[in-house]
Amino acid sequence: MKKAKARTKAAAARKTPKAVPQSAFHIEPLPATFSLIGLLGFIITTVFTVSGRVPLSWGVAFDIVFVLMFIASMISITPKFAGWD
Repeated sequence: MKKAKARTKAAAARKTPKAVPQSAFHIEPLPATFSLIGLLGFIITTVFTVSGRVPLSWGVAFDIVFVLMFIASMISITPKFAGWD
């Protein structure tokens, strides 16, 4: 009798459809000012760094932050497809 129950459980496990894997993260839309601040911050920091008003190490650090902000804003405006839920 135990073998019959084990067979029916195994058969039921095989017949259940597999779930569609969900995305590990959800992309939220960012406001347009976020990309504007990222772009302007990058330009202003680069100009100040090249002119010598900001030390090179600080300029590079701020440029990295502003570039990451701009990349995040570009990722957030990508179209959402039906299968990406």
